[in-house]
Amino acid sequence: MSKKQIKIGVNQGSGSRFLWNAWILTCSQDEATRFLSNAQYEHLAQQVQTLAEEISPSHSQTCRVDAIEDFFELRDWGGVLHPFNVRVFFGIDRNRTAIVVLGVLQKQNNGPTPVGDRLRMRRRWRKYNAGDYGYPDTPPSEKNT
Repeated sequence: MSKKQIKIGVNQGSGSRFLWNAWILTCSQDEATRFLSNAQYEHLAQQVQTLAEEISPSHSQTCRVDAIEDFFELRDWGGVLHPFNVRVFFGIDRNRTAIVVLGVLQKQNNGPTPVGDRLRMRRRWRKYNAGDYGYPDTPPSEKNT
């Protein structure tokens, strides 16, 4: 049996405080755990959960989010993340009411996201949308029924 390519972070739905599912590509989880401690990883997971509670995760009221092409970048640094300046890239799958974490990286400069990183995230988003990673088994969204 092959390794799951998408893991479920949270499920939205009745009885849940989450308005969105939060899914993470296993390759993104692997990227994050290469340089983050458990506490740092948990902090970023909580940031994504916060986005899953918002009506519009792309226009967060509490997190720093920027649009990058047709996906987004959650920016965080300092505090528990010290000394890292971290970017969490995610797409929004409105059909499945899901935030899909595409990648996590340590930002090395103060300028724009490097082209190679943007290309990698674009490719992952395209593959996700094509169904190449599959989709988690989740109940149908209440918003889409």
